[in-house]
Amino acid sequence: MFEFLIIEDNRALANMGKMMIEEKNACKGVIASSRKQVNELISENPGRFSIAIVDLNLPDAPNGETLPDVIAANIPVIVLTGAYGEDMRQEMASYGVVDYVVKSTGISSYQYVADLVGRIQKNRNTKVLIIDDSQSLSGLLAFQLGIQRLKVLIAHTATEGLEIITKEPDIRLVFLDYNLPDMDGFEVCQKIRAKHGKDEMGIIGISGTDGERVSSRFLKSGANDFLSKPFGYEELLCRVNQNLETLDHIEMIRDAANRDYLTKLYNRRYFFREGTALFQKAVKKGSPVSVAMMDIDFFKKVNDEQGHDGGDEALRHIAKILSDMFPDVLVSRFGGEEFCILMLLDKDQAYKRLEKFRKKIEGTPVKTDKYNFSYTVSTGFTDLPGEDIDNMLARADMGLYEAKENGRNQVVYSEHQNDTGIQASSVRQMQRSEEASTAT
Repeated sequence: MFEFLIIEDNRALANMGKMMIEEKNACKGVIASSRKQVNELISENPGRFSIAIVDLNLPDAPNGETLPDVIAANIPVIVLTGAYGEDMRQEMASYGVVDYVVKSTGISSYQYVADLVGRIQKNRNTKVLIIDDSQSLSGLLAFQLGIQRLKVLIAHTATEGLEIITKEPDIRLVFLDYNLPDMDGFEVCQKIRAKHGKDEMGIIGISGTDGERVSSRFLKSGANDFLSKPFGYEELLCRVNQNLETLDHIEMIRDAANRDYLTKLYNRRYFFREGTALFQKAVKKGSPVSVAMMDIDFFKKVNDEQGHDGGDEALRHIAKILSDMFPDVLVSRFGGEEFCILMLLDKDQAYKRLEKFRKKIEGTPVKTDKYNFSYTVSTGFTDLPGEDIDNMLARADMGLYEAKENGRNQVVYSEHQNDTGIQASSVRQMQRSEEASTAT
């Protein structure tokens, strides 16, 4: 959780802004009402604040004297001002503030600030690439993007830019100039789009030549947006935020489609799509692969005794512990109280982690204001590669069946089964999923 600083002598306005920013983002606000208090807070812990929202007029700093103090501490600044004009605009640009907001817009000003605070925090882990042969222009653009706390990479040729994208596939946004020494921007755009869709990597075309013709060709070549040179910092900020927010929203929708609504674990569909690819890569490389099937013991009894809300609480409880103890593997809720784990681990490694998890569940009751109860889990797993993932799941399911037959609350390793055993296991798995769906 990051901290932000609100510098505002109007206590009611400061409290409202603090509340709105905290509600919008996972963060904590601190209010300072004077220049003296600001400097004390900064000197106590120079790296404490991730961003500051600064009112230019304070009782002991009526002419914006606090602003240079905060800038000198290398804290990104959003300025709140009651005045707007070209002189103010130029002054804010000279200080390198992230943005300035007119307070006369009332509550909407803090709504904008709350969104911008979240955006700047996300930008710290967001890579952007500039492909422009002009060192002066690319340097200026890099500086302006740096104000927004973006991680900036620069290429001066198309070839260099494409190589960087290959090495850094998590680049989120590309600024692509039309005039490049080795190929034009349209061709580069098409090459990028051959590997990265518009929903995963944004492209903003830039040019100072025949804007309308170039912009339309950029957009037809796969660009998300276009900027005509020369462009100002404020326009750049708005375009960057708009494109990154669009990409974030698409990612959120995609993530929601891949996850179980209750536990937030990946769903069965995602497991088979990504798990199959992961399994095939591991087999090809000769890496160990283990698959585990587990479910909550006597889950119907949990529902009967605690109610369906209590059953849901148990599912969220196990999902949280699964996420904490298996952060580096593929974990999925298959349906009802059944979960599946795909691990790039051998038999002994997988057993140790699964057994540790079993003990953790056994010793960690569900405790909330409304509930206090315990449950256990049974797990079957296998590590025999060379076949497809369906057969591994079937063998793991046989181990789960054996764990339940032998008294539950245990981890059972499943040896290779014949075809009849695998088919029977698959039938049992389907039956359990149907029963669980009915129970929940």
